[in-house]
Amino acid sequence: MCSEWARWRGTFVAFCDHIWQHGRVPLRRAAIAAILEACGERLRCRRLGRSPDEAALRGTFEAFFAGAPWVGDGKTVTVQVDQELLSFNLELMVDAHTDAFVGLVASDTEDARAVADALASGVETTGESPLAVLLDNRPSNHTPDVDVALGDTLRIRATPGRPQNKAHAEGAFGLFSQVMPELVIALTSPRDVAHQLLELVAKVWACTVNHRPRRDRQGRTRADLYQERPSGEQIAEALSALQDRQRRQELARQTQLTRQDPLTRQLI
Repeated sequence: MCSEWARWRGTFVAFCDHIWQHGRVPLRRAAIAAILEACGERLRCRRLGRSPDEAALRGTFEAFFAGAPWVGDGKTVTVQVDQELLSFNLELMVDAHTDAFVGLVASDTEDARAVADALASGVETTGESPLAVLLDNRPSNHTPDVDVALGDTLRIRATPGRPQNKAHAEGAFGLFSQVMPELVIALTSPRDVAHQLLELVAKVWACTVNHRPRRDRQGRTRADLYQERPSGEQIAEALSALQDRQRRQELARQTQLTRQDPLTRQLI
């Protein structure tokens, strides 16, 4: 094989095919490359490995303490007003240590202004700037306007191709998608618009509460508890108790009404 390679004038891939088809040697390319290298006929080209700094960052995310790193990201949300669909960007800042949602703004697009406003919203919420903010590699996140907004706050680039690097913000938007109702508003009258806005806000509040873990229920949420199905005996027992309670309350109500009768009140 080594002498055959010395006479070969084609590519290595073509040589491997030649060895397989014409030489009847059933070896894969890696094995052929290893043999040629052992003979000193050909050196394999090895891919450059990761630098020590890159290797040290894999699989790690140090949150340190509250206010050390925040994680920023945006999400497109669509609102329907009458028959028109309008798209907006929600820019969110999440504290990596506590998973607290510290800053949130709505903007027309995911741009530098949105990042700056979300950061300012977080500073207003917490009372101080974070030590660092992790942002993805979108060009709008790395502009002079963002530099000015960050000030002394460090900007850290998210690792390309690793969405888990922004898991705090991605997870937050995932929770938001679970509780967000359809955003549809009909412009019929000011009262109707106010009615619809109130209902949307109330629905978001109710869904959020339903998915919040409760200490008095061993960390389970209201939604988790409601999905627990009772046995047939439990249903029968509960129905009997509720029917008895209904009967007693109706008797108490009738007694109260009788006592309020003018003639009865005179006799009493």
